[in-house]
Amino acid sequence: MEWHGIHHIAMATRDLEKTIQFYTEVLGMQSSPIQPSNPFHGRHSFIKPGADSETWGLHFFELADAQIHSHPEALQRLTFIPGALQHIAFALQDEAAGLLMRSRLEGLSVEMTALLSNGPTRSFGFFDNNGIQLEAIWPKQQ
Repeated sequence: MEWHGIHHIAMATRDLEKTIQFYTEVLGMQSSPIQPSNPFHGRHSFIKPGADSETWGLHFFELADAQIHSHPEALQRLTFIPGALQHIAFALQDEAAGLLMRSRLEGLSVEMTALLSNGPTRSFGFFDNNGIQLEAIWPKQQ
């Protein structure tokens, strides 16, 4: 048996349209059509960060009482919060793409960390519309 990576990560949101708008219009990702609610959960949609056909990415479910455990101080302190989802890191191909995304977010007044270097990668952190901490990460230039 061989695993083929992560198919999706299920997340909750209070506002599915705003979440789809953030990931598609701000981050430039793809969204599946909104699927109707069923007896088990509310409306939902997949957010695909890339073109990999086997990976769906994030699967957002709309729940009116969704409890998003946001930690605004996490961007300033760059620390982990016990018991919480720490962050989701999305890979970009290179430094130019990373700096372009950073410029795009800056133009939309999205709060970000400074550029960080960690071994063979560079990155920065920011929050989505739900308060979920995200990271844009790419390989360092050689």
